[in-house]
Amino acid sequence: MKISFKRGTTSQCDAVTPDSGEPLYDETIDQLRIGDGATAGGDKVAMEGVGISRTILCNAFQFPDPAAAWVPALGGAYLASSLVGKYVYLPISGLAIGDIITSYNLVGDAVISGTSTLDCKITRLNKANPPTTTDLTNGGIAQVTADGNIDSTANVDDETITTDKQYVLVIQGTTDVADTFVILGAEVVITRLP
Repeated sequence: MKISFKRGTTSQCDAVTPDSGEPLYDETIDQLRIGDGATAGGDKVAMEGVGISRTILCNAFQFPDPAAAWVPALGGAYLASSLVGKYVYLPISGLAIGDIITSYNLVGDAVISGTSTLDCKITRLNKANPPTTTDLTNGGIAQVTADGNIDSTANVDDETITTDKQYVLVIQGTTDVADTFVILGAEVVITRLP
């Protein structure tokens, strides 16, 4: 016995109103919906425990000004002493449409005896003309100021990956005299639906 559901993209599903109890499957985000006869697109069914949690390791830094700021190092990205407001970027690769970013952990080392700070945020790059950016809610790690290992986590409001969007960690450092930062990379936790 074969059971077939109506199915389509998110836009196609949102455009129909399924009858009460009628199943509808959104192929864009792998989401089951059930109609109530009145709601366009039906009600999304909670699929707790169905997604698979994965950790993506990111360490392919982009250095906008390696002559005067962060520089490549064996351990990742290095920021020397006595620098103010210097940026390095860490693109998040390995994401698939429908993945959900849930958190990330910035990993590295700090040698701090003065008033150095390190900030990080996750930013969505949006396809537009010109391109735009959006900082994700609760995606920031602010003011890492302690000497020693950097092991800081941000619990991002769940962000579902869609087309025409890219994601990058934007890291900004300021170092005092004799202070340094080394960022090894980031561990980005996602949920991937089957």
